[in-house]
Amino acid sequence: MTERLSALLHREADGLDVPPPSAGPVLAQGRTLRRRRRLATLGAAASVLVVVGGLGAVALGGDDPSEPRPARSVDDPVDTGVTFALGATVYYDDATKQAAIDDKAVKSLYYTSAGVLVRHGNNSYSDGGGPQRFSLLRPDGTLSPVSVETEETVHATDPEQPYVAYAQDAGGTVEVVVHDVDTDTEVARVPVPGAAASFLPVALSGDHVYLGAEMDDFVIDWRTGEISQPRIVQGFPDVAGGRFTTSEPKQIQVRDAKTGAPLLTVPVSGYVYVTLSPDGRYAALDQDAKSDIDVYDVDAGSHVTIPGGSSYGWTVDDELFRLTRTGLDTCAAATGECSSTALDLPGRVGEAQLGGRTYES
Repeated sequence: MTERLSALLHREADGLDVPPPSAGPVLAQGRTLRRRRRLATLGAAASVLVVVGGLGAVALGGDDPSEPRPARSVDDPVDTGVTFALGATVYYDDATKQAAIDDKAVKSLYYTSAGVLVRHGNNSYSDGGGPQRFSLLRPDGTLSPVSVETEETVHATDPEQPYVAYAQDAGGTVEVVVHDVDTDTEVARVPVPGAAASFLPVALSGDHVYLGAEMDDFVIDWRTGEISQPRIVQGFPDVAGGRFTTSEPKQIQVRDAKTGAPLLTVPVSGYVYVTLSPDGRYAALDQDAKSDIDVYDVDAGSHVTIPGGSSYGWTVDDELFRLTRTGLDTCAAATGECSSTALDLPGRVGEAQLGGRTYES
């Protein structure tokens, strides 16, 4: 190609009016590509075997099975799209797939980097519901039992890690426990002196477990065992992406969980139910005085409005979703763009357990 022809082609291209792509399809394509990359990565990791002489296959990077695995670095959350449970069945991958839990009912769902952690038991109650058992729904659809069983206990996960955290009274001393749900191995157990052994809600974000014990708050670095009481995150800790929310009579705030610095302040009136997206980027405000939900970008301070309040869950990809009598509504937190999908579900959708929501109280 001559320089003259090349210059003419570039000049013509610069003059073309190319419309911007629609946000909805771009976001959907992005989710699809991420899912494919994760599945490809999982497949590649599973196939890393080396034949040594005539002794068979040896997995590279294996750990001593008699010792807990060392703490791993941050991983990607597994994107299962819209995820919810009805009875003892988990619906995932935007309700296109199902997994039957071998128990009476599902109590709640937690996102992790190893898959969806399912809390189940004799009923769907979160409080006063008897034993709480756990299973891991992996990206390939298989279910693995997790050897954690508790009662009247609050649990927490970080979508970018394969762990579940909780606190329990161990003979008069409160202990914070971190369990790897991928390997089914306890990786940390940290005593917390001075914590009152009653209701013990926790949150997990990165290396830190946030514990509320009566009127005291504790922050536990579960990798080092260091404990502090900065009195930043108090009460029932709800931390996502290193951020948490506070509610006051006329405003809510999203704050930094390490420094307490306010990141977003929103004036409100009446009762407000606030949820953070799993990565902490967005805050959804469901106010009694309004029939819609306002979803705020915490960093930008901007917001979009999503129709129809109450009972929304979150996907790990920052989408809000809810079940209706006719199907499924999904809305992108970034744009407010919503779509509806018809579903024929058994039972009453109002009794569903939605991913990205906290059911313990």
